[in-house]
Amino acid sequence: MALDPSIQTVPEIILRARERFGSLPAVTLRDPRRGFTWTYDELVAYAAGVARWLAGQGIGHGDRVILWGASEPAWVGAYYGCLLLGAVVVPLDFRSAPDFVARVVAKTRPKLQIVGPTQQPAAEAAAVRFGELPPLDPTLPTPRPAAAPDDLAVVVFTSGTTGAPKGVMLTHRNIVSNVRAILEVVESVPRYRLLSILPLSHMFEQTVGLNTLLSGGASVVYIGTLRPDTIFEALGAERITCMLVVPQVLQLFMHAIEREVRRSGRERVWRWLHRLAPYLPLAARRRLFRQVHERLGGRLEWFASGGAYLDPQLWRKWENLGVKVINAYGTTEAAPAISANSLQRRNPYSVGRPLSCNAVRIAEDHEILVRGSNVTPGYWEDPAATAAAFRDGWYCTGDLGRLDAHGELYLIGRKKNLIVLPSGENVYPEDIETLLLQEPGVKDAVVLGLPRPDGDVEVHAVLLTEAPNEALAAVKRVNRKLALYQRVRGTTIWPDPDFPRTLTMKPRREEIAARLRELEAQEHRSGSSR
Repeated sequence: MALDPSIQTVPEIILRARERFGSLPAVTLRDPRRGFTWTYDELVAYAAGVARWLAGQGIGHGDRVILWGASEPAWVGAYYGCLLLGAVVVPLDFRSAPDFVARVVAKTRPKLQIVGPTQQPAAEAAAVRFGELPPLDPTLPTPRPAAAPDDLAVVVFTSGTTGAPKGVMLTHRNIVSNVRAILEVVESVPRYRLLSILPLSHMFEQTVGLNTLLSGGASVVYIGTLRPDTIFEALGAERITCMLVVPQVLQLFMHAIEREVRRSGRERVWRWLHRLAPYLPLAARRRLFRQVHERLGGRLEWFASGGAYLDPQLWRKWENLGVKVINAYGTTEAAPAISANSLQRRNPYSVGRPLSCNAVRIAEDHEILVRGSNVTPGYWEDPAATAAAFRDGWYCTGDLGRLDAHGELYLIGRKKNLIVLPSGENVYPEDIETLLLQEPGVKDAVVLGLPRPDGDVEVHAVLLTEAPNEALAAVKRVNRKLALYQRVRGTTIWPDPDFPRTLTMKPRREEIAARLRELEAQEHRSGSSR
């Protein structure tokens, strides 16, 4: 269902939804100690109470408020309460390090930090815990939204593990226009129940998993832990129909399912069913894999995947099960969605067509450029970074891609990840990583270009594996599929259980490269001492 054209600010989304779906469940906390559900009426009443309390603390239009804690209904209510006042939300991932939070506090000068039970607020600004906010009072009148469409709604910090963090400014217009465009390709209806596992500090979850879903009367379920067994249990108990995920989550779920297949000795049947499934309609596929769907709760209809490259073979496995996978592309600076497939049209190789809220252009060097009503006005108090990010009014995403004759967008890789060989030939690490991930024994892979003392650049694979010999054999098989200049010439087995990762589960390439340099230096020192 389309978003009402009169809605121009984020809090108007939830106020209008309350008028239409007041008694329906909006947000649920699934927790054995303190689980509860708020209807749309109750969520708005809680947000109104928070707004009035914040006003009593001297917080008003344009003031920054940090939200730092795990995703839960109180986070959602505080978010809408701040936006009702016209305050600016600065959302932080609940896993953020205190020194990073201190830098954000210094940069944004918030009037208040609202934090979870385990977060330690920075000493430089007043703080309160989510549990100390005023309780739900359904008798309180709801204040009129104080924000205008071009007022700031959120400032999202997308970097800052070291050095100065950079805050993406997003206005109410940016977010609302993105919600409106997303609803044109993925509707929201009251029967949808979303299990939320991505942090609300991430715009994918905030725009799509909160504002878009709630605009159409759907409900969102938050869980206290992200253990796989807890997630699988929640899928059935909460009658979950959809999830927003990053590709690694889809891979983890599929690995869990395939482990059970191997444990039961049904691998041959599993492979045969996957060969048969593409010839059947989705409903028949679900019957074919009935036992898997029982494990998934029986109602799971679709995933929306974003944040990283999705392997088409992984996409096909889920579609074979009768679960739709909507591949999308975006960036925080676009609030965040730029392009998406739809529930009706799903192409595993593309990230869909550009949304109606923005235009996409491909630069001469294949960089994806975007402009539109969803695109950030810039970075918080950082005019130099803002100027560097735009070219003739187009935001430079740093991603490489192409548009086909039908307007479908295809991703090639990250501009900064591109490996340029001394011969002038370009190697896209993502191409090699995709092939490596299809090999048995390889849990994850990162391909880097390592400079060598003789001026050469080595294509180097860093492998996450529990079977090193099998993974090294996989590299040899992959090399036979690659052009000579693309071939992996060096391999490292990652010594830790997992790669360092971003909030969207992507490997942190710079940290991995730095660790490789350390490992090489250690080997050199040990070799010199012998």
